[in-house]
Amino acid sequence: MFFLEASITKPALSVIDENIERYSPFKYHLLVTIGQDSAACCAMDIKNQNYAAIEQVNFMNNQSIEQSFDLFENYYKDSTFANIKFKSVTAIVASEFFTIVPQALFEASAAEAILQFNTNINFEAEIISKQINSIESTVIQAVPVNIKKGFEKLFGEVKLLHHTEPLIIESMTQFKNSNEKTLLAHIQNGHFELMAIANHKMIFFNSFKFVTTEDVAYYTLLVCETLKLNPEEITLKLCGEIEKKSTIYALLYKYIRNIEFLNSHRIFQYSGGFSPLPSHFFFNLINTAHCV
Repeated sequence: MFFLEASITKPALSVIDENIERYSPFKYHLLVTIGQDSAACCAMDIKNQNYAAIEQVNFMNNQSIEQSFDLFENYYKDSTFANIKFKSVTAIVASEFFTIVPQALFEASAAEAILQFNTNINFEAEIISKQINSIESTVIQAVPVNIKKGFEKLFGEVKLLHHTEPLIIESMTQFKNSNEKTLLAHIQNGHFELMAIANHKMIFFNSFKFVTTEDVAYYTLLVCETLKLNPEEITLKLCGEIEKKSTIYALLYKYIRNIEFLNSHRIFQYSGGFSPLPSHFFFNLINTAHCV
């Protein structure tokens, strides 16, 4: 089933196989993504390559990620997912407390100092580093200790990722044979990422918060100007929870005429025969399957 609903702790979007409660324990893997503005869950069967459930819950803007986790915890305890014993759990943390460092400049012992140089961490944090070979760089992130402990309380052992990881890995995989300059926008509730690829290399990556549609257009055109990308010639690839009929798409199309949706490289199918979501939805969440 599929429905939309405006709520804070109830799903804003839900796609669930109606037979999910009949599934065997420890057969499924849980993917979770959480940010300041929203959270989502995906139950998947890696062996049989199918998705059994996807849900998203939206939060109020301008709150801390710790407050978002509290709301997520309240939602999760009464959700369909709470009744399933999962084989593994992977959690994506979408936060501004990260940086990307060229591998040649990265030192594991200096990870926290490097991160502090780029962002102000004013909370007790777990510093996590992950090397991404396709861009010859390392992603360093700070996960609030309270969130790490909260995940462990809910699920036990949890693999933590930053939301940049599946986005970069999948995007670089899709464009590894392309010589064209491509601009990619990953749209989420309250924030979006812009990534530019040229000659098989990532030449730009940044995350932006937005409140209005105009914010998205402004930052996108600013990046085009900075990188000397002609909006009349560049191809903009969109992914995330954005539809062609949205105001964001309409405004971007006024300035950038070559817009395409970037589909997830989905080898999995939807179980239970329910209607699938657009293939560019939940780009990060779906592509995290390759990291499990």
